[in-house]
Amino acid sequence: MNDIEGLRETKNLCLGEQDLANISHKKSLEEPSKQDSIILSHETSLGKLNKQNSYNDFNHFIINDFLYSNYTIYQGFFLQSPFDRAKIESLREEYQKLDSKKIIENYYSKHFGERFFSKNDSKIIGHIRDNLDTKLKAQTINHKEFYILLSSLLYSADRIANTVGHYDAYRKNRILEDRFIFQLIEPITTDKKIEIFREDSNALIAKMRKTKRNRQEKCITCAFIDPPYNSRQYSRFYHLLETLSKNNKPKLYGIAQKPNPENISKYCKVEAKEAFKDLVTNLAQISKNIVVTYNNTYTSHSASSQNKMQLDDIRLILESCGKIHIYEFDYKAFSSGKTDFKGHKEFIFISETR
Repeated sequence: MNDIEGLRETKNLCLGEQDLANISHKKSLEEPSKQDSIILSHETSLGKLNKQNSYNDFNHFIINDFLYSNYTIYQGFFLQSPFDRAKIESLREEYQKLDSKKIIENYYSKHFGERFFSKNDSKIIGHIRDNLDTKLKAQTINHKEFYILLSSLLYSADRIANTVGHYDAYRKNRILEDRFIFQLIEPITTDKKIEIFREDSNALIAKMRKTKRNRQEKCITCAFIDPPYNSRQYSRFYHLLETLSKNNKPKLYGIAQKPNPENISKYCKVEAKEAFKDLVTNLAQISKNIVVTYNNTYTSHSASSQNKMQLDDIRLILESCGKIHIYEFDYKAFSSGKTDFKGHKEFIFISETR
């Protein structure tokens, strides 16, 4: 894996000025310079770093995500710390040779076996997860190696999961075969400066505005924000990946075996508009450009799938901070197979802040 490819639904989390010019088919923004870029994903799915276009126009990236699983994977790919590639490969071979018959029942096989994975696969997944904590505690692997291996486990487990694209439910009446293969991610080595956070985006930007990033005005060239669109909390949708990342083994409930709610996003609730306004207002003080993606799922039969913000609300909030451009694209809506959205579109708002 050379890039970060989404576990399920993927969105690009990196847009530079060159990308924006390509979208509009005209040079509406200034020429790219070697400046900071911020990447903000508020509880998004995993993103993909475009290394061929905008990536080379910037020397500093800031990544923020609310989910533990996404934070883990960003560390695995982007944390610029030393690691022993031979050691990582040796552990991959060791984990791939595991015999489930010699592994005792564990938390993951008890709760997720014969639901999201076969019993044997879930035993192996649980064994590897516990073993990673043991190795990190014993300092036989460093933090970068830990994140590479844990990210690889997340991808390898998700690849075979018995789901429709998320972990809100699993497919029933299916014979689950043993399919687990432990595959390594390919970490990205770069001379770029990369900062990785797991914070509430509003709080993080408020702090950055207060410090003015070393008192520079408009120190960020481009900010990309991709807020949740509806009331479906990402921490609930991807609870299994969150549990696997933290390995805190919480008490689980219901058919889907979910823990108690946590990491609840304001963007999935009635206060989404006010949260967005607060974020954009602060961001406009430190970023030259703001890019926002949203869709038009307003007529879904399920109330929980309907958008929390109106497109006009987004437009007006961004217009209050500068000149905006709006682009729309036909986009296949995510569906578990029971719903067919007609005229579904993805919208990209680009604001050149004052």
